[in-house]
Amino acid sequence: MAFVSAVTGDDSTKKFMDVLQNDFKTLSLETKKKYPQIREACDEAIEKLSLAANNPQASLYGVVNQILYPLVQGCESKDVKIIKFCLGTVQRLIAQQGIDAKGARHIVDCLFNLGQANMLELKLLQTAALLMTTSDLVHGDTLARTMVLCMRMVTSSESRDVSTSHAAAATVRQLVALVFERALAEADGTLKVNPADVRIQTNQKAPKDLKPCAVDAYLILQDIIQLINGDAANWLSGISDVPKTFGLELLDTVLTDFSAVFFKITEFRFLLKEHVCALIIRLFSPNVKYRAAFTAPHIPGGVNASGSPAAPDRPHFPVTMRLLRLVSIILHKYHDLLVTECEIFLSLTIKFLDPDKPLWQRALALEVLHKMTIQPDLLKSFCECYDMRPHATNIFQDIVNALGAYVQSLFVAANVNTQPGSTGVPQQAGFYWKGVWLPLCVTFEPGTAKSIYIEMLDRTEAPTIQEGYGISVAYACLIEIIRSIAISVEGDEYYRLQELYDDTQNDNDDKEVNSNTKAISNKESDQTKTDTKEIINNGHSEDQNSNLVQKDSEADDKDRQLSLQLIKSSWCGLVWGLSVLAEASIGELENILRAIQTLARVSGKIGVTNARDACIGALCRCALPAQYCVPVLGALAALACPWPAARAAPAPQADLRHHVVWVGTPLPCAQPPGQQQSFVMVTSRHVTAMRALLQAARRDGDTMQQAWLPVLTTLQHLVWILGLKPSTGGSMKASRASADANAVMSTSAVMADLPALSAMLSRVFEASRNLDDVALHHLIDALCKLSNEAMELAYSNREPSLFAVAKLLETGLANMHRIEVMWRPITNHLLEVCQHPHIRMREWGVEAITYLVQAAFQYHHNNPTLVTEARERLILEPLAELCNVRHCDVRARQLECAARLLHSRGEQLGAAWPLMMEIISAICDQHSEQLVRSAFQCAQLVAGDLLGCAGPRCLRRVLAAAAAFARQTKELNISLTAVGLMWNISDYLYHKRDKLSVSLANEAAACPEYPDLPPLDRLWMCLYVRLSELCTEPRAPVRRAASQTLFSCIGAHGTLLSKPAWWALLNILFPMLQQVQKQSNIASSEKVDTGEHILIHHTRNTAQKQWAETQVLTLSGVSRVFHSRFQLLITVGDFNRSWTALLDFIVDFSLRKSHEVSVAALKSFQEVVTAAGRVESDSVATQKRIWSAAWSAWTNVASNLHTDTAPRTAPEDAKPAEAYSPSLNFLTTLVQIFPLIFQHIRPTFTPKDVEQLGQCLCKICSVEPSASLLDGIGSGTPASLHALHCLDTVHKEALVRHELLPAMFSALTSLAEVVSSQPTASARCLSAAAGLYRAAPAPSAHILPHLLQALHTAVKKCSPDKRRRNSERERDQPDETTQIATLLLQVLATGLPLAREKPDDYKEFWETLPTVLETFMFEPPVGGSRQAREVVSVVRREVLGATPRAPAQAARRALHLVRAGSLHTHAHNTAKNEQELREREEFARACFETLLQFSMLEDVDSIAGDEEDADPLAIMPLLDRFQEVISKYSSEDETEPLTRHQLSEISFVLKAIATLTDAMKRAPPGKVDATAWHKLIGIYPLIVGLAAGGRVSGVGGAGGAIREALLQFGGLLAAPL
Repeated sequence: MAFVSAVTGDDSTKKFMDVLQNDFKTLSLETKKKYPQIREACDEAIEKLSLAANNPQASLYGVVNQILYPLVQGCESKDVKIIKFCLGTVQRLIAQQGIDAKGARHIVDCLFNLGQANMLELKLLQTAALLMTTSDLVHGDTLARTMVLCMRMVTSSESRDVSTSHAAAATVRQLVALVFERALAEADGTLKVNPADVRIQTNQKAPKDLKPCAVDAYLILQDIIQLINGDAANWLSGISDVPKTFGLELLDTVLTDFSAVFFKITEFRFLLKEHVCALIIRLFSPNVKYRAAFTAPHIPGGVNASGSPAAPDRPHFPVTMRLLRLVSIILHKYHDLLVTECEIFLSLTIKFLDPDKPLWQRALALEVLHKMTIQPDLLKSFCECYDMRPHATNIFQDIVNALGAYVQSLFVAANVNTQPGSTGVPQQAGFYWKGVWLPLCVTFEPGTAKSIYIEMLDRTEAPTIQEGYGISVAYACLIEIIRSIAISVEGDEYYRLQELYDDTQNDNDDKEVNSNTKAISNKESDQTKTDTKEIINNGHSEDQNSNLVQKDSEADDKDRQLSLQLIKSSWCGLVWGLSVLAEASIGELENILRAIQTLARVSGKIGVTNARDACIGALCRCALPAQYCVPVLGALAALACPWPAARAAPAPQADLRHHVVWVGTPLPCAQPPGQQQSFVMVTSRHVTAMRALLQAARRDGDTMQQAWLPVLTTLQHLVWILGLKPSTGGSMKASRASADANAVMSTSAVMADLPALSAMLSRVFEASRNLDDVALHHLIDALCKLSNEAMELAYSNREPSLFAVAKLLETGLANMHRIEVMWRPITNHLLEVCQHPHIRMREWGVEAITYLVQAAFQYHHNNPTLVTEARERLILEPLAELCNVRHCDVRARQLECAARLLHSRGEQLGAAWPLMMEIISAICDQHSEQLVRSAFQCAQLVAGDLLGCAGPRCLRRVLAAAAAFARQTKELNISLTAVGLMWNISDYLYHKRDKLSVSLANEAAACPEYPDLPPLDRLWMCLYVRLSELCTEPRAPVRRAASQTLFSCIGAHGTLLSKPAWWALLNILFPMLQQVQKQSNIASSEKVDTGEHILIHHTRNTAQKQWAETQVLTLSGVSRVFHSRFQLLITVGDFNRSWTALLDFIVDFSLRKSHEVSVAALKSFQEVVTAAGRVESDSVATQKRIWSAAWSAWTNVASNLHTDTAPRTAPEDAKPAEAYSPSLNFLTTLVQIFPLIFQHIRPTFTPKDVEQLGQCLCKICSVEPSASLLDGIGSGTPASLHALHCLDTVHKEALVRHELLPAMFSALTSLAEVVSSQPTASARCLSAAAGLYRAAPAPSAHILPHLLQALHTAVKKCSPDKRRRNSERERDQPDETTQIATLLLQVLATGLPLAREKPDDYKEFWETLPTVLETFMFEPPVGGSRQAREVVSVVRREVLGATPRAPAQAARRALHLVRAGSLHTHAHNTAKNEQELREREEFARACFETLLQFSMLEDVDSIAGDEEDADPLAIMPLLDRFQEVISKYSSEDETEPLTRHQLSEISFVLKAIATLTDAMKRAPPGKVDATAWHKLIGIYPLIVGLAAGGRVSGVGGAGGAIREALLQFGGLLAAPL
């Protein structure tokens, strides 16, 4: 109290005391005349207050009782004004808590007395309420009097209005609540009552152990029960009757607000159990026994029970309503205390739902049940207390079944409530079934129960129940039961899931709403539990806390059992009830289906499979059209009804409640076609149910397990009906073409919804990423079963559903993070699909596999930490296993996938590379060209860009693949390109050699045929083996490409090979050459038939010619290997054998009747010989063997040349055989090889070898003309010239080793004779011989006659007609005769001096010389020419005029030849032109001068001897001849011009005269007699006359000769002294 410790000195107290003084002063004035005793008491109170105010230490309580006296007296005055004033002052004192216990008793007594007088009842109620609420001084009898005071005013009377009664009722409720509050505070220890403040009670019947406040509450509750029963109150003396409804309301207040009192105080529990419950049960009796007068009132729209005739035990609505409120309170708050009683109450409440009960009674019962169903803990308690007990009533099950039966009972009477004239679809939400329409008139938020009729406390009569109210509340009850069960099972997880489920706006988002995320949170919580384990154990050991762990385990087991019982007790009734509602629903189907989803989820989590399957079956049946037959749903439809009143549902009829949005064809199934519908109708209801089914599958997939099969079956049928077709990634898309093909009728609305349905369907399988492994396997197993069914149908050539295959693909895509779990089950089934004969099945099977494989690699690309070798192999295995499928379309898609992988993920294949190469290499000739091309494109990509990614272990597979593509025969270009790929591989091996060597250090897989080689060399050998095999391939282009690639690789990268590897390589190359040789020998010479659209050059139009190219390439390649690596090869293995084998091949190929092969063989010979010549070897024996073998090979080729130039006769009907002769290029090359060999065999070259060489060269040159003819020229250098070069190399050796000279001269002259048809070549041979002689004349003395004879023979063979020289170079060079003549002059210049000195040794020479001279001087083409003049000069100088002199016989014969040449007549007989004539004149003049000089100036006696020809010049006859000629042409009678011949003659004569004159002048005296001089002078006049004539002085005449002759006569004008 505020003033207990307050003193009057306080400011607020002073103010309050001033107010009281004023009040007493006013009261004193009012009672001054009429009530003097009151005035005196007021004055005394004023005086007391004044004294207290002046004393600061004085307490207000010291004067309270004194100042109350005038106020009590005023209340007893009967004066309303004074009473009202006094009550106001009393209220002020009470409000300021200035009243003590004694004062409170006085006030209560005063108020009680006033109440008996019925005065100021409202004021009394206010004062009593104020006294009770502001202090705790009123207890015991005082409290009882206060309560009696208030309760008397509750009942209305004539003197008391209704408002006062209501105020009194409210005050009583307030006071009762206040009493129980004090009792509760006292029990809690927060309130203590002074025993002195409690008045002794005379009629107390409370237990003795109760505290004061508890006694008050106990007695009040006891009297309330008494009053409700109709008995008089014991403690509240004077109260014998109160309205029963008011008593029930007070009981309602106490039980509702002060349940803690009953739990804390035992006496109250006893009172509740024994009295309150008995009271309620007794009062329920009329309600239970009552039956409605009609059987139809339970039907909405029927006669209400309130309008039925009165019955003796007719239930009273206000009482029943309040009783049910009490029942609801007891069930909610006291079920733990009153287990048996609650069982009774629940049974009674359930009975209120019977069809024969009044509508309002059923509505009240539904509201009570609704309040219970929103409390999960309450339902759990019911289930635990009743359903889980062995011999107890299954109350929870009965509640659910009662609600289901109630729902079904509302639709019993057909067509009772059909809306008149309503044939369309109702617009209001509600339920329509079997002709009964029930609107949904009220809705509730989840977890809330907003009662209507049970809150009508002011109603005295039963209200009219709103139409559809019962179905609405019953529907809400069923929904809430499922919600409560879910909360009980899932706990807080339920609210999280519901929050996500209700977020329908985000339905298209990727937000995860799966219920199985609880497993993830459980894992986290498990981790948290593990982390906090030590804290919980408080440092104790595990054994010490074993009791705690055992208790937790027992608690978890108990909770699971409870959850299990909740489902078992309710699922059947819930499924039946909600199925009926779903069937009848209009506008509420979505919520109903959501509730079924929740029940299915919870059932699955607990493990009640039959409940889960029933829920899933209900969802599936709602989604499928009426009478649609799905075999897998047959077992689910056989669920028995849990209540006996249900009747068999009639066969569904046309459902007009929902819009038909689609009419389509059903999915073919295993049933006979006659039992299937031709078309089915899909309504908006089915679409909604489909959405619900999709949501359930998406959110609760972890709980479905075996129920996946009906779910997926239903979805498959719906997808088929709606015309959704699988698209990329496995999603189902709606195309207008497919929709139109599958639909009989469709609406634009559903067409717009199809994309959304497709997206929802896809999200179902995307959500599988959150399923646990077991749940995922259930899903995959169900899809596989569906797919198997589709495959079985497809075997009968019926259009299959691709739903299962597409969704297997989507499931796999969603679960890439656990590929080990799902990969094999999915891909193994898809591989079976790929082998199906139906093309659509195969297409989608391989589509799924390829898409999955690509997606898996993409996932690994995004999550590189998850990549392992096992995963890489696992991913590609399905694609590799497609190689076993025989269908080409599957293989094509497989290769497309492989190509995409290589392009985008080649660097990620890792350990899967062997499988990839297996895929690429699996193509063979049996496959189509397109398949081969596709596979090769993959191989091309690997060999081009991805060799580094493939890794060393896979290189051999890459090589094998490239070789396989090179061998295939479908496409030649692919084979050729494949060979090129092998070059790429070799290039890679070269550049990455260091890295590969390290990687292959422990790898023996590369070419195991060579175990002794290093790893990298083994890989090289593998490459070379593959290429060598291709070099003998049947197709020429492939052989050509392989050969080129093989030897290019060896040439470019051979430096990497070790010596053992080179020996292995030789063992590869020589067998290859042998095989080429073998195939070439058996190759056909028939023309190849290539069709009309391909043209082949004539050099390749037979197999034999094509193999010739291969021979060239292979032998040239091997030769290049020897050429580039000779220094190395000479140290490798048995080189002698290799060298001999190579030369054998060269010889064999050189002698082939193919210009291409033979020339190439010689080129190879030349190449290897050149290489051998550069090698420096320490072994002389090796060098000797090398070059000995080379010389032997050369001679074999040269001596065995084919000279098949003669035309061959062939049968008339056969094609004439072609003549063969070695080509000029062949011969030239062959000859050019010898010098390369000779320089290494020079020291051991014998005369026999020279002789053999000469024979070979002659053989070569003997076939050269034919070769030139075949070559179509003679352009190019003749082989004879090269042959001369060969002999020239030996020439040098012969100069050192003279024993070689005879053989050399023999070879040269023989060669000159062989090439006589080629004058230039012959001349060069002779020139070489002449040069050899001049270089060694003394050792060659016996050779000189043969040399002269050869020159003589050569010049005689020269044609006298000069060949026209076209080129400038030819014009600048001397002709053949000139060359021979020059050689003769050179030989004579060298040989004649030696012959003069040793005539005996040169006897044969001197005998041969005249004949040779005669030929060169007189016979064409040399005779009379400039060369002839030079010969004359040599004769004059070396034979006639040299010292020592030549043998006389030889000199005489020479002099005769000179004399013969001096005669001009001999010269002009054979002249053909002026130039030649002039040369003849010059030759004759030279002879004449020589003869003149020799006769006049030399001593010719030794030469002439005794012969009669002492005057070799014959001057006199000669002068006579000169005179005769000049006289003939100087005749004056002749005027005609001289002819050319005449001019030549006169000109020669004149020149001869001039020469003779000059010679005679220079001759020694005595050599010319006087007669000769006179004869000469006599000619002078004739010459002058000739000059005077005009016949010889014209253009081209002999004027110059005349002038020259006349000038010579100038010296004769005076006689010499």
